[in-house]
Amino acid sequence: MTHFICLMEKTMKRLALLMLITLLAAACGPAATPETVVETIVQTQTVIQTQEVVKEVVKEVMVTPTPGAYDAIIEASKTEKDGLLIYSIMGERNWAPVLEGFKARYPWIEVTTTDLGAYEVFERYYTEAAGNARTGDMIITAAPDGWINFASKGEVLPYVSVEDANIPDIGKVSDGIYAVSTDPMVFIWNTSLMPTPPTTMAELVSLIQANPGAFANKIVTYDAAGEGFGYGLNWYYTAAKGDAGWATLEAIGAIKPTILTSGGRMIDSVLAGESVLGYFVSNITVQPRIASSGGLLGWAYVPDAQVVVVRGMAVTQKAASPNSAKLMLDYILSDEGQIAFALGGLTAYRPDVAARSRLHLNQVIEAVGGEENLIISRPSAELADQAKHDEFITRWQAALQIQP
Repeated sequence: MTHFICLMEKTMKRLALLMLITLLAAACGPAATPETVVETIVQTQTVIQTQEVVKEVVKEVMVTPTPGAYDAIIEASKTEKDGLLIYSIMGERNWAPVLEGFKARYPWIEVTTTDLGAYEVFERYYTEAAGNARTGDMIITAAPDGWINFASKGEVLPYVSVEDANIPDIGKVSDGIYAVSTDPMVFIWNTSLMPTPPTTMAELVSLIQANPGAFANKIVTYDAAGEGFGYGLNWYYTAAKGDAGWATLEAIGAIKPTILTSGGRMIDSVLAGESVLGYFVSNITVQPRIASSGGLLGWAYVPDAQVVVVRGMAVTQKAASPNSAKLMLDYILSDEGQIAFALGGLTAYRPDVAARSRLHLNQVIEAVGGEENLIISRPSAELADQAKHDEFITRWQAALQIQP
């Protein structure tokens, strides 16, 4: 393979030299005629196109495992006796369809998943790795600043998935970090207490201002201060909406909302009648609960503030079962894995599974009137700046009238 890549590099250099000679000849020779100009352009374009083809060939050889190489990963996974340990922020209902499909492919791999906090997955890994204890082979979370810090510490195994060519840009977060799903944040409400819910954040503000007493302590949302998930989505929401977004949060803050760190607890609060409505609630916690709610749980997208959270995943550097983790990452990115997670309440994003997925990003885009109306929450170095983080949290707490 090394010989082949070197050969391709030499070919590219020769082609570049040929292009230069062609251009010099055109410049130094007799006065150009329209025919010679056209011929030179055609020759130059041919060289450029040939270079691009060579580059793509080299790229494909470098990043796409050969059948033999992938067979080696599969065989190596059979020697990993500790099983596959995944630190995630998803519950059993979310995981069930994926684990069933993965088990059918790789029956010898015992998979253990967790349902932890967005920051907790990293904190547990750091503690265990520092003590050379068994830790997560794979991490799945949606704390954008947490991912930046994790990658900067060198804790991401820079694995290039066999599915890489099928993954759109939104699913490629960083070297070795891919998106599991692209999950919308939604409204939820108690249908018996709120038969006519708001359809936008603007309508929610209008309802609050018209009857603040009916909403006092009755609205629930994520905690941006104590949870990386909530931090990211609120950061991107206010960044997209500017002063109008902050004014919306201040209007909600006037009725003292309930702040929680778990989507499941938000749903429990709404179903119990403690809260009448939740905003920016993760859809992956909502979908598995709809059928069992007896019609009590209502939900909808948020067209004027549709935050979509990119849920990242990566194989860890301290993985005891790295080959098993690679197989899981590839399976999640596969068309089968995307469809399976959509059955579990996550939102698939691979374009080629749109017509076959129960939940897909295309559905969200259509519901809110176009891709330009999405607010994407994903890892960014700016979010990982501690000073900017602290400044944002201080302002967010003041807007929602939350005591630090």
